[in-house]
Amino acid sequence: MSVRFRGAPWRPASVWRPAAVVVRTRMRAAVVVRTRMRAAVVVLTALLTAGLALAGCSTANDEDRSITIFAASSLTDVMKQLTDSYTQAHPGQVFKVNYGSSAQLVQQLNTGASTDLLITADQQSISTITDSQSLAPDIAIIATNEIVLAIAPGNPGKISTLSDVARQRKIALCAASVPCGRAAQRVLDAAQLTLSGASEEDNVRAVLTKVSSGQVDAGFVYSTDVKAARGQGVTELPLNDPSPNKYPLVLTTAGAKKPPVIAFHDWLMGPSGQAILKAAGFGPGQGG
Repeated sequence: MSVRFRGAPWRPASVWRPAAVVVRTRMRAAVVVRTRMRAAVVVLTALLTAGLALAGCSTANDEDRSITIFAASSLTDVMKQLTDSYTQAHPGQVFKVNYGSSAQLVQQLNTGASTDLLITADQQSISTITDSQSLAPDIAIIATNEIVLAIAPGNPGKISTLSDVARQRKIALCAASVPCGRAAQRVLDAAQLTLSGASEEDNVRAVLTKVSSGQVDAGFVYSTDVKAARGQGVTELPLNDPSPNKYPLVLTTAGAKKPPVIAFHDWLMGPSGQAILKAAGFGPGQGG
């Protein structure tokens, strides 16, 4: 005979739990879940904070390693060779180069621009910097350069001597306020020649462009500029410059505080940097 009980269904004693026990168990499980979630949030926050800190450090390191250079236009080609060569030996080094006429570079500095290194195309340009305290005291001469007469491809003006340019109107030279203009005038004065109707440009690269494109028959540029443009058919007439331009290499007071800047400065004045400048046609430098 079978016996049936009314009420709750029968369960073995091993699985029977009162309702209160079930509630407490579920509450403890919820607490564990919340605790684990809080821990996960803490860990995630820490990871994000560390990541941001590392990114900040990386940016700061990039800024610390960055070298800003203000360089005269006549250094455009060789400066890239210099920075590329240095970067190969010093991976990770970053350069920011600003090119312009020496007068333009000095004007930018006088109006608040900042740089680590300044290289102008003559020493007179440095004297026009209004805040002399912004420059480190030691000034080296990184290179020298001679002014020459660049002849347009094919020599359409039939120029063979300096005196020929006095009879030509399609001549270009730099403005008198920039080093290449002062150098051209120095040579003309020595030859007692005067130009009439010549085109005056802001920098030597603008003169070279007019010559290489045939806009003018000839122009006064540096010997290094002609060497860089020989592939375009530009030739030169030597002028026996009595006083070749000296290019000062100047550390600013800000740049003098940065080890990477000092290291690059010393490299430029050392055998490796000087060899590249010589290959580009520049004369030797002189230590400061």
